[in-house]
Amino acid sequence: MDFFLKLFPFLHLAVLIAGGIILIIVKKKYRNVRTSDLIIIFILLCLLIALFTEPAFDLAKRFVNFIQVY
Repeated sequence: MDFFLKLFPFLHLAVLIAGGIILIIVKKKYRNVRTSDLIIIFILLCLLIALFTEPAFDLAKRFVNFIQVY
C-alpha cells in the first residue's frame, strides 16, 4: 500500500486520464448517452479517486479513532 501512496500524483492522474478517454470512447460509440451524464460520471470518478489518497486515509483513521474514544 505504501508503494501506491508514494506514486501519489502520477498514479491518480493516469487513472483520471484513462477514465476520461474511456468516457470519450463511450460517447462516440453510444450517441444516445448525454454529455451531462458523462460529466457526472467523471465527477464521481474524481471523488472516488480522491478517497484513495493519503489525506483521505488519515481523515478516515482520525474519524475511527474519534468514534472509538467517545
